[in-house]
Amino acid sequence: MNPFVFHTPTRVYFGEDSASSCGDFLRELGGKKVLMVADAFLEKSGALKPLIESIRESTGSAPILFTDVPSDSDIDCVNNATAIARTHQCDAFVAVGGGSVIDTAKVINICLSFGGEVMDYQGLNIIERKLYPLIAVPTTAGTGAEVSFVAMVKDHGEGKKLMFGSRFLAPDVAILDPLMIVSLPAKLTAATGIDAITHDIECYVASGTYSVFTDAICLESLRLLFEFLPQATVDGGNIEARGATLVASCMAGVAFTNSGVGITHALAHAVGAKYATHHGMTNAVFLPHGMRFNLDTVYPRYARIAQFLGFADEENNGDELALANLLVNKVEALLEKLQLPLTLRELGVPEFSDENLAELTDLAAADPAIMFNPREASSDDLTQLLKRAY
Repeated sequence: MNPFVFHTPTRVYFGEDSASSCGDFLRELGGKKVLMVADAFLEKSGALKPLIESIRESTGSAPILFTDVPSDSDIDCVNNATAIARTHQCDAFVAVGGGSVIDTAKVINICLSFGGEVMDYQGLNIIERKLYPLIAVPTTAGTGAEVSFVAMVKDHGEGKKLMFGSRFLAPDVAILDPLMIVSLPAKLTAATGIDAITHDIECYVASGTYSVFTDAICLESLRLLFEFLPQATVDGGNIEARGATLVASCMAGVAFTNSGVGITHALAHAVGAKYATHHGMTNAVFLPHGMRFNLDTVYPRYARIAQFLGFADEENNGDELALANLLVNKVEALLEKLQLPLTLRELGVPEFSDENLAELTDLAAADPAIMFNPREASSDDLTQLLKRAY
């Protein structure tokens, strides 16, 4: 067995209406003045009221609310929110929303905890001590941001996404409340769910970093997602299906945080940074291409996934390569069933010029996710994958 390190500092609390217990956790963590970073839609819908009341009861005052978070958050958003948090002398954070909201809260927390500028902390393992308390309440089932050690925000000036990575970025508490995601539209339910599936598959074959811990988590997370994601997409009010996808997404977040992702994410980050495409939908486009690129290198592990998910039959049970190809086919069939875009063209990406291709290739090659891919990718490999995905 290869040496490994496995770390998961976030306490996970799952259950219907569990979000209304937010104040209890703040009391334990010692937070007094809270900045709540949230999705503007949640504020308008009234979904935040139980959390706000819980925080008021716990701390004696309502949280300061910041909801001006774009779908693809950026440095300007972080700076604006940090200024508000400093003015009100906040000492704790509650993030309620999708990955963009939670990542924004993480980076605000960095700036408030340590001072200085955002770019002072960009990169991996720059942060070496604990931040202010942070509670994350995800309203999508896909990103795993509620337990991950990373945050990404966009630098519009440079036209790229910035990664912040440290074990101290993991939220102190993740509250998984299926009632918080019942209103998520079908298309976003599908797209965020595929993001979690991508985390699992890439993590399961990550170069030299997977372990028996991450293997077990990825396999069970994939089982839940293949079974329940179609149900949650068709029937948003199905609490069992919603809860299963929420837990599976969180599990995938724990796994990839420990082992990394790969070429699919590197390409999706590059395209998302330049064209502002939805991350989950962009992963959906690239996932089959990334899997086929890696297949010859990792087909025994793809075969194990296929066997665990019950795809094996008498004809292919002993043929690892056939099972690996079957897994890719099953992923493509799921994408079609969920009616997700299968090409970059469908995402609204304009036809690539030679200059744009070169820029995207450079962005993907420099993305931190690429270092965990099990097969080395040349610039030409990345260019060809971009073309195939278009």
